[in-house]
Amino acid sequence: MRHFIAEKDLQGALTHYTWSSYSSVTQLECDESDCVWVLTTDDSWRQQLIEAKQKVNNLVLLTYKYDRTEMQTALMSGARAYCHALGTQSLLSSVARVIEAGGMWLPNELLTQTTSNIAANMQTKRVLPSLQGLTNREKDVLNGILEGLSNKEIAREHGITERTVKEYVGTLLHKFEAKDRISLLLRIGEFSHLKDAL
Repeated sequence: MRHFIAEKDLQGALTHYTWSSYSSVTQLECDESDCVWVLTTDDSWRQQLIEAKQKVNNLVLLTYKYDRTEMQTALMSGARAYCHALGTQSLLSSVARVIEAGGMWLPNELLTQTTSNIAANMQTKRVLPSLQGLTNREKDVLNGILEGLSNKEIAREHGITERTVKEYVGTLLHKFEAKDRISLLLRIGEFSHLKDAL
């Protein structure tokens, strides 16, 4: 997977990442499996996403200020990730790995409320029986995920290593047949009575 960003955006904090540059989305020569990163600083970012979606399956919208409406517009335009343009190299690498694995990446700050709104329209009766098969530690980790905590925060709260939390997250994803945290939250929904069941 190659990563493309507009030449005019290859400045400042973004220069220490490895990008292939392009002048215009319409002239971009790429494969469907490549990834196009678009910055919201360009007023035509919505149009760029729409045009890029015709060329690639993987789109990321970079922003300098998180905004729920902006994120929703990006997702409706085909973006698979929404993240901060000044994110650390490890953050952007994580976003790239999630996209490459077929997942979606959204910031925790916006994820919890978004999934809550979606989940409010879902039925959870089919999910509750599967909660009975979880170990106490799996329930602890799942509860942390429902609260929008990072792996590091869950580890700190329960006195375990971040690596252990990652293993439990993997187990939960497998048990609920989810690709990533977002699809896990969408599968189980975020309901107060569900948290009480944990």
